[in-house]
Amino acid sequence: MKRILLALCLSLLVCLGAPQPSWAAIAEDVDLLLETNDCPVCILNNADLSNQDFSGANLKVATLTGANLQGTNLSKTNLMLAYLDDADLSGASLADSQMNGTQLPNANLTGANLQNAEMTQANLLDANLENADLRGAIMLAVTLGTANLKGANLEGANLRGTNRSMALFCNTTMPDGSIENRDCS
Repeated sequence: MKRILLALCLSLLVCLGAPQPSWAAIAEDVDLLLETNDCPVCILNNADLSNQDFSGANLKVATLTGANLQGTNLSKTNLMLAYLDDADLSGASLADSQMNGTQLPNANLTGANLQNAEMTQANLLDANLENADLRGAIMLAVTLGTANLKGANLEGANLRGTNRSMALFCNTTMPDGSIENRDCS
């Protein structure tokens, strides 16, 4: 019952855009993820989960604030409504993942593979997506703010309803295959 109540509270906070608590990871949740690859509504804040294989994992509504996920395989993972504020996902694979409504403000996604990820209404506010592979990603109504997309590949991505006016572009492959260099210095 406590997990259900926690899930409802976290879902409401994520939907409202409220800051998430920065509790430390719950050791039992880390163990559950490592053993089963199934950890919805888990609290994994600040956990070192780098270079792991969590492909196909269920992390729906999980909180991973400040988590280290460098080089981690999260392909085909359910991260819907998950909260990854300030998480380090550099070099991670999130290809074919479900990330609708996922919160990634200030996340480091440098060199991450996000091919064909579904990211409708995700929050990438001020995230670092430098050299990220976003080919074929579904990014409808995504919040970018001043996200760094320098060197990113967005070929074939669907960005309908996404405001790109403040995002940074330099040597960025756009959805139509053209190269955008407006922020090169």
